[in-house]
Amino acid sequence: MFIPRALYYTKNHLWLRQIGLYDYFVGITEFAQKEIGEISLIELELNVLHMKKEMLWGNIYGLNQTFSLLAPFDCKVMATNAILDENPSRINRDPYNHWLLRVSTVASAYGLLTSEEYSELLK
Repeated sequence: MFIPRALYYTKNHLWLRQIGLYDYFVGITEFAQKEIGEISLIELELNVLHMKKEMLWGNIYGLNQTFSLLAPFDCKVMATNAILDENPSRINRDPYNHWLLRVSTVASAYGLLTSEEYSELLK
């Protein structure tokens, strides 16, 4: 399974690509998209712009299961990826190039997993 080294990861199978000092793109990992199966719907529940760690911010519905999206840390939502509204299954073909959210935080990468740590988690 492909796990890019330049990204951070969470235990609930999100990847985070750091942009600058405090911003991140957030998506789901290859492992998550395989578990979900063919993705039919991405439902974001962004009732607030500021999310607390572990807050539910959406669900991904697929052929095999529904996947809950939890905030990796306290953050502010900066943008969502509208391209996935039209064709959410793009994530199945290339999960590391299709992000769900862009977030900003003052937190560091502390508490996130490196690619090596995430790889160990999957074993």
